[in-house]
Amino acid sequence: RLLLDHDVRSYLEIGCRSGGTFNVVMRVLPPGSTGVALELPGGNWGNQTSLNSLTRVIRELKKDGKDVNLILGDSQNQEIAQEISELGPFQAILIDGDHLYEGVKADWENYGKLSPLVAFHDVAGDGVVQTSTGLPVEVPRLWQELKARGLQTSELIRDGSDMGIGVVLS
Repeated sequence: RLLLDHDVRSYLEIGCRSGGTFNVVMRVLPPGSTGVALELPGGNWGNQTSLNSLTRVIRELKKDGKDVNLILGDSQNQEIAQEISELGPFQAILIDGDHLYEGVKADWENYGKLSPLVAFHDVAGDGVVQTSTGLPVEVPRLWQELKARGLQTSELIRDGSDMGIGVVLS
């Protein structure tokens, strides 16, 4: 609903795993919208086995006439950041890749300037430890810093959730 209310027609998702969220977003955006999916299969937060599903999603979206691109690589790599920058700007971005503090902060610094609407996944609480890797989710730390800067933010968090979506609007 938020994306439709802001008439979003160009979308970047950092950290797509199997493509579920990317698929849903691209299907609700108006005809002629463009999307870029950036994923690092096999990375700390990715999943090597999800690549087949993600490529299938991209293929199906293209068959349905959607203008989408799939970029495989590390969002923190400057060549990848340059490639993404050349495909932008975007009207909305979802950052859901590296959940370590330094990684999510780098994604914000590299890509946040490319859109007036930037959403983050897993902003709630004090963070948790991902059970499959044992790595901490440190997105809440960055989220609290962004809110403390006085940026216009909005949160979509269910009661009792340790996940949630945080949105920065500029």
